[in-house]
Amino acid sequence: MSKNDPRWTLDSSEIAAGGRQWPDRRMLALAGFWILLVGVLFALAVKVELFEWLYEVTRAHEDWQLDEILALLLCIGVASLAFLAIRTRQLTHEIRRREAAEQLAHDSARHDPLTGLANGRRFREALSQAIENAGRSRLNCAVLFIDLDRFKPVNDMHGHAIGDEVLIDVAQQIAQAAPAGATAARLGGDEFGIVVPSVPGRESVLFLSQRLSRDIGKVRQLGERQLEVGATVGIAVFPEDGLDANALISAADQAMYAAKPSRRGMLGRGDLQGSAIAN
Repeated sequence: MSKNDPRWTLDSSEIAAGGRQWPDRRMLALAGFWILLVGVLFALAVKVELFEWLYEVTRAHEDWQLDEILALLLCIGVASLAFLAIRTRQLTHEIRRREAAEQLAHDSARHDPLTGLANGRRFREALSQAIENAGRSRLNCAVLFIDLDRFKPVNDMHGHAIGDEVLIDVAQQIAQAAPAGATAARLGGDEFGIVVPSVPGRESVLFLSQRLSRDIGKVRQLGERQLEVGATVGIAVFPEDGLDANALISAADQAMYAAKPSRRGMLGRGDLQGSAIAN
């Protein structure tokens, strides 16, 4: 997950601060519970005339110094309540810190550390879920594979730091172009993917792939450098191109590589089927 990614900032702050600032709803509820408990005990003591009984016992046995003992017990009780309240706050703080750490670990295991996009594991999970939902609702879902063109010369000529900036910039373009509910992922190196859980048909996916190819192919300004990369996009639609995740991934991958500019002059088998766009 990139240090600039908003999720990183949120999770790190939660770990450092242990969650929201006290008091919160749970702490206020706990305080209310203690106040209610003390009130109930006081009302019970009044009802059974406990205070009158203690007064009579104290008067009858003045040599026992019961008033000092009762005062000591009262102080101990108040101190115990204060200790329990502080300890409860500490435990709540620790639980929240651990929950935030677990959430960060969960997100890190399913997101690319450089771009903040989903990783290959999350991509497959999203695709399997989209296929399952589409099968139940008898709708279409789609997967897009995006491979950058001319990225290796940029990486070799300007260095990995500039290459990483290009990947981050491309990832932002893909995330912005992805429809609501879609999962954008970096699958490794200069390859990306998108899972679109619900599409009306192949034409809408082709329109999205054309937009991605156009946007990624624009000249980008990084500092004083003007860099240009391209993108080849292969698509596969459920259930036309496959009935499971592996079949759809294979179909989109084949369509993408068939349409690579270096293969058959930008025209591949996927293009003939309306399944790939090359820049």
